[in-house]
Amino acid sequence: MRQPSTTAPILAIILLASGLARAGFTDTAPSGTFVVDENVSFSTLKYRYDDDGRRTTLIDPVERYEPGGGKQGVLTPNAVVSFTVLINQIQYGLLDNLSVAVGIPVVLQTDVDLDLQWTSGDYQNFLGRAYSEQDFWDWAESLGQPRPTDWHGNRGVLGDMVLGARYRFSDDISWLRSSGLKTALLVFGALPTGRQAPPEEIAGAGSTMWDLHSMGELGFHLSLDQDFGGPLRGRLKLGVDVFYEFLFKHNYTTARGVKNPLLMSYAPYVGEHYTLDPGDFSGVALQLEAVPFYGPALATWIVNRDAAAAERLPPMLTLVLRYTFTYLGQSDWESKSAIWDWEREKLWLPGQKNTLFAKLTVSLLRVGVPLQLYFAYRNQSWLAGQNSRAADVYSFGLVLPAKFW
Repeated sequence: MRQPSTTAPILAIILLASGLARAGFTDTAPSGTFVVDENVSFSTLKYRYDDDGRRTTLIDPVERYEPGGGKQGVLTPNAVVSFTVLINQIQYGLLDNLSVAVGIPVVLQTDVDLDLQWTSGDYQNFLGRAYSEQDFWDWAESLGQPRPTDWHGNRGVLGDMVLGARYRFSDDISWLRSSGLKTALLVFGALPTGRQAPPEEIAGAGSTMWDLHSMGELGFHLSLDQDFGGPLRGRLKLGVDVFYEFLFKHNYTTARGVKNPLLMSYAPYVGEHYTLDPGDFSGVALQLEAVPFYGPALATWIVNRDAAAAERLPPMLTLVLRYTFTYLGQSDWESKSAIWDWEREKLWLPGQKNTLFAKLTVSLLRVGVPLQLYFAYRNQSWLAGQNSRAADVYSFGLVLPAKFW
């Protein structure tokens, strides 16, 4: 009987590695191979940009008045929200230029530091002074309203799962293929597997696409990648991505004020339920991919001890820099109270966010280890936006190739 050949699996690793090495907008996994990407992201959200592009608090200040009297004071939540998310991604190559993928985000922890501040209001005759912070909370607690505290939750909670496919159609068009211009279409959709924020919590957070606000629920991306020639061949690539992403209308349960009767007794005039259509995302991204270091090409088991084949393995260091402009559509709340709807919609007027992204990838294939490690940073606080939340995210991840047939 003929002995099984080791050439095929070794060649598959080489081909797969070539697809893994880069982070271009048009890259796909080779046919018959899996790409497993595991990363942990740490997100911090401290403020939002208002309609004039100025930084302000995530939650608007709340003015409190005496029943039929003067102003008690102003509650200002200087909230800071932190998410820790494990993102599991599996990509499979149906063809060399057609990949399907599934993304499974799991929120490991959400922390909301409310940092509730008090500013005194009008002079109160019966007190002989304005309300102090302690005066206000003593009064509030006498009516059943406790002082709000920090919130911690979403421990191991599933987010919205994402299914997607990328087709690099330039491979099938001769004039595009000969020009070296790679063109691809990405389509994805999210399943509603995430959890909505608890309705009775002042500062609670959920795990849906709306809560994370990083992408839509149904998206279409048209992408271009162009390699540089001459001395920069294999060293530099420019990418452009144009996208439109939908966020759909969802039904929510209205707070009844069970835990916060003075601050969140909405249901009597809003209704038991309301709907929210967050508005859509659209925009463009520009990406530059550079190879600062190719590294040694060792004749390891991956290339069947062939030093020449090792030279074709991906570089050890790849750096990606990206800028993304995102236009945010108008939100639409619908309930029995038009005033209540507007109070929320005015926080989510049409706007924009500007995102800077950097990713450094270390590939160990050239030294005989089929593994990639990467560090990524996404920033929305350096460039001002409008009617948007500025989240800064650090990510650490690893990528593994796998082939079973």
